[in-house]
Amino acid sequence: MTTPDTQSTVTLIIEDDPDIQLLIETILSMDPHFTPANVTESAEEALESARTRDPILIVLDHGLAGALTGLDAAPQLKAMAPRAKIVLFTARTELMAAADQEPAIDAFLLKTDSTQLLAMARRLTGTSGPPT
Repeated sequence: MTTPDTQSTVTLIIEDDPDIQLLIETILSMDPHFTPANVTESAEEALESARTRDPILIVLDHGLAGALTGLDAAPQLKAMAPRAKIVLFTARTELMAAADQEPAIDAFLLKTDSTQLLAMARRLTGTSGPPT
């Protein structure tokens, strides 16, 4: 059996802005433990991916393409991928209280604090920095 420090962590990114998608992928690529398995623009697409990919980390925006918001999708994503840690990664400060009340969301991070994403992902998944 492998430990979290030696295995790749499958990551699902749910974000409809291509620039933010690239930002998230770039940040997570700084650590080989995180492998973006799928990048989707809507929660509806992400639900199928969560079912088939078994992600350990989900970076989820709130305002998405499609009918479901990030807050609406979080419980469904957790049901599909119960081991996954979900980070609500949004520009909307006013969602912090709602995210705190949603048990499926493991962490809340503003997009303006993107430099904290990798450290948060490591903490949530129990991984350390890149192998030396």
